[in-house]
Amino acid sequence: MTTPIQSSAPGSLGALHAAFRFSAQRHEVLADSVANLDTPNHRPQDLDVVSFQKSLSQAIDAKRDVDAARLDPKLLPVASPGRVAIGGELLSHDGSDRSHEVLAQRMTSNLLRFRALAGMIRGRWDMLGTVTRGRL
Repeated sequence: MTTPIQSSAPGSLGALHAAFRFSAQRHEVLADSVANLDTPNHRPQDLDVVSFQKSLSQAIDAKRDVDAARLDPKLLPVASPGRVAIGGELLSHDGSDRSHEVLAQRMTSNLLRFRALAGMIRGRWDMLGTVTRGRL
Protein backbone atom coordinates (compact mmCIF):
# COMPACT_ATOMS: atom_id res chain seq x y z
CA MET A 1 0.00 0.00 0.00
CA THR A 2 1.33 3.44 -0.83
CA THR A 3 1.78 5.88 1.96
CA PRO A 4 -0.19 9.13 1.91
CA ILE A 5 2.73 11.50 1.38
CA GLN A 6 4.55 9.76 -1.47
CA SER A 7 3.75 11.31 -4.79
CA SER A 8 5.55 11.58 -8.09
CA ALA A 9 3.56 14.66 -9.10
CA PRO A 10 5.51 17.94 -9.17
CA GLY A 11 5.05 20.86 -6.77
CA SER A 12 1.69 21.61 -5.25
CA LEU A 13 0.10 18.99 -7.48
CA GLY A 14 1.93 16.35 -5.41
CA ALA A 15 0.40 17.68 -2.19
CA LEU A 16 -3.05 17.75 -3.78
CA HIS A 17 -2.57 14.19 -5.03
CA ALA A 18 -1.50 12.98 -1.56
CA ALA A 19 -4.51 14.64 0.09
CA PHE A 20 -6.80 13.21 -2.60
CA ARG A 21 -5.51 9.66 -2.00
CA PHE A 22 -5.86 10.09 1.78
CA SER A 23 -9.46 11.24 1.33
CA ALA A 24 -10.19 8.18 -0.82
CA GLN A 25 -8.63 5.86 1.78
CA ARG A 26 -10.60 7.58 4.53
CA HIS A 27 -13.83 7.07 2.60
CA GLU A 28 -13.10 3.32 2.40
CA VAL A 29 -12.55 3.12 6.17
CA LEU A 30 -15.71 5.12 6.93
CA ALA A 31 -17.75 3.06 4.45
CA ASP A 32 -16.53 -0.10 6.18
CA SER A 33 -17.64 1.35 9.52
CA VAL A 34 -21.09 2.13 8.12
CA ALA A 35 -21.39 -1.34 6.57
CA ASN A 36 -20.57 -2.98 9.90
CA LEU A 37 -22.55 -0.60 12.10
CA ASP A 38 -24.97 -3.32 13.22
CA THR A 39 -22.27 -5.96 13.75
CA PRO A 40 -22.00 -6.83 17.45
CA ASN A 41 -18.83 -5.56 19.15
CA HIS A 42 -17.71 -3.70 16.02
CA ARG A 43 -16.02 -0.38 16.76
CA PRO A 44 -16.37 2.20 13.97
CA GLN A 45 -13.00 3.51 12.80
CA ASP A 46 -11.62 6.51 11.00
CA LEU A 47 -8.19 7.58 9.77
CA ASP A 48 -6.21 10.01 11.91
CA VAL A 49 -6.75 13.25 9.97
CA VAL A 50 -4.65 15.40 12.31
CA SER A 51 -1.67 13.06 11.98
CA PHE A 52 -1.97 13.08 8.18
CA GLN A 53 -2.20 16.87 8.07
CA LYS A 54 0.94 17.17 10.21
CA SER A 55 2.82 14.69 8.01
CA LEU A 56 1.73 16.46 4.84
CA SER A 57 2.72 19.82 6.27
CA GLN A 58 6.16 18.48 7.24
CA ALA A 59 6.62 16.96 3.78
CA ILE A 60 5.65 20.25 2.11
CA ASP A 61 8.07 22.17 4.35
CA ALA A 62 10.86 19.68 3.63
CA LYS A 63 10.19 19.87 -0.09
CA ARG A 64 10.22 23.66 0.02
CA ASP A 65 13.62 23.67 1.74
CA VAL A 66 15.29 21.42 -0.83
CA ASP A 67 16.27 22.31 -4.36
CA ALA A 68 13.41 21.00 -6.50
CA ALA A 69 15.76 19.76 -9.21
CA ARG A 70 17.47 17.36 -6.79
CA LEU A 71 14.38 16.20 -4.89
CA ASP A 72 13.22 12.61 -5.10
CA PRO A 73 9.59 12.58 -3.86
CA LYS A 74 10.03 9.02 -2.64
CA LEU A 75 12.55 10.25 -0.05
CA LEU A 76 10.14 12.58 1.73
CA PRO A 77 9.30 11.67 5.33
CA VAL A 78 6.35 9.32 5.29
CA ALA A 79 3.73 8.56 7.90
CA SER A 80 1.05 5.96 7.36
CA PRO A 81 -2.47 7.01 8.28
CA GLY A 82 -3.42 5.29 11.50
CA ARG A 83 -6.90 4.05 12.20
CA VAL A 84 -8.55 5.53 15.25
CA ALA A 85 -11.77 4.50 16.96
CA ILE A 86 -14.72 6.85 16.58
CA GLY A 87 -16.76 7.93 19.54
CA GLY A 88 -16.26 6.65 23.05
CA GLU A 89 -18.43 9.27 24.70
CA LEU A 90 -21.91 7.74 24.68
CA LEU A 91 -22.71 4.05 24.77
CA SER A 92 -25.89 2.48 23.46
CA HIS A 93 -27.85 -0.30 25.18
CA ASP A 94 -25.53 -3.00 23.80
CA GLY A 95 -22.36 -1.28 25.05
CA SER A 96 -21.25 0.06 21.69
CA ASP A 97 -20.66 3.66 20.72
CA ARG A 98 -22.04 3.45 17.19
CA SER A 99 -23.61 6.56 15.80
CA HIS A 100 -25.20 6.89 12.38
CA GLU A 101 -25.09 10.66 12.68
CA VAL A 102 -21.37 10.86 13.44
CA LEU A 103 -20.49 8.55 10.56
CA ALA A 104 -22.82 10.38 8.16
CA GLN A 105 -21.28 13.73 9.13
CA ARG A 106 -17.73 12.43 8.68
CA MET A 107 -18.54 10.83 5.33
CA THR A 108 -20.22 14.02 4.08
CA SER A 109 -17.30 16.17 5.21
CA ASN A 110 -14.83 13.77 3.58
CA LEU A 111 -16.88 13.69 0.34
CA LEU A 112 -16.84 17.49 0.12
CA ARG A 113 -13.07 17.51 0.69
CA PHE A 114 -12.64 14.76 -1.94
CA ARG A 115 -14.67 16.69 -4.54
CA ALA A 116 -12.82 19.93 -3.83
CA LEU A 117 -9.46 18.20 -4.22
CA ALA A 118 -10.60 16.50 -7.44
CA GLY A 119 -11.64 19.89 -8.82
CA MET A 120 -8.31 21.47 -7.90
CA ILE A 121 -6.35 18.60 -9.47
CA ARG A 122 -8.47 18.78 -12.63
CA GLY A 123 -7.86 22.54 -12.80
CA ARG A 124 -4.11 22.08 -12.48
CA TRP A 125 -4.02 19.44 -15.21
CA ASP A 126 -6.19 21.62 -17.46
CA MET A 127 -3.79 24.52 -16.89
CA LEU A 128 -0.78 22.31 -17.67
CA GLY A 129 -2.50 21.11 -20.84
CA THR A 130 -3.19 24.68 -21.90
CA VAL A 131 0.41 25.70 -21.28
CA THR A 132 1.83 22.75 -23.21
CA ARG A 133 -0.41 23.57 -26.17
CA GLY A 134 0.87 27.16 -26.01
CA ARG A 135 -2.49 28.82 -25.42
CA LEU A 136 -3.41 31.00 -22.47
